[in-house]
Amino acid sequence: MSPAEGVGREAPGPGGRAPRAPASTSSPTLIGQAAAALSWRAGGYAIRRATPADHDAVARELAAYLDFLGEPLDGEGLDRDIARWQEAYDGARGVMLLVVDPRGALVGTAAVRRLEPEVGELKRMWIRPAHQGRGLGRPLLDACLAVARALGCRRLRLDSERRLEAAVHLYRAYGFSEIADYNGNPRAELWMEVRL
Repeated sequence: MSPAEGVGREAPGPGGRAPRAPASTSSPTLIGQAAAALSWRAGGYAIRRATPADHDAVARELAAYLDFLGEPLDGEGLDRDIARWQEAYDGARGVMLLVVDPRGALVGTAAVRRLEPEVGELKRMWIRPAHQGRGLGRPLLDACLAVARALGCRRLRLDSERRLEAAVHLYRAYGFSEIADYNGNPRAELWMEVRL
C-alpha cells in the first residue's frame, strides 16, 4: 500500500504519463546506474537509494508508515519486506528509495521489487504528513519507475486503499489503471498497473 497522500499535483508528463525510458535487462550495474541517475534534490530534499548504514532509520520510517495506516507489523506475512527490507530490496530483487529532508532526516520511502519476469511492484511509498504537499510525490514516483525499468520490468503493479486519495490520484495521473486483485492483500481495496 502506498500512502503518498498530499503529494504534489503538477500536470503529468507528455501524454499524461511519466517520461518513458526503454526497458532493460536487470543487472546490479544497471540498477546502480539507475539509482545514481535518479538522485534528485530540490528545496533541500533529496531522494536516494537506501544503504545498509540506513538500517535503523529505515526501520523507524517503515514503523511510522505502518502506524500511519493503523496496521500492526506482520513480519512473517504481509510485511515480510519491511521486517527484512535489506534482503527484499538488495538491489538485485528490488530497491528501497529514501526521501531525506534538508536536515538529513528520513521523511519518506518507496520501494520496487520484482514479482515475476518483467513485472514489478511498487511498495511502501510514503511521505510523512508534515512533509506532504511539497511536490515530493512526483519525483519519488519517477525514481521508482526508473528503478523498475532497470530491474527489467515492463509492467509495474501496486495495491492501495481508497482513503489514500492523493496517492491514488497521482497513480492515475501516471497512467496506472485498476486491475484485478493480484496478491490477495486483505488490507488493499484497489490494485493498479502501468505499462512501462
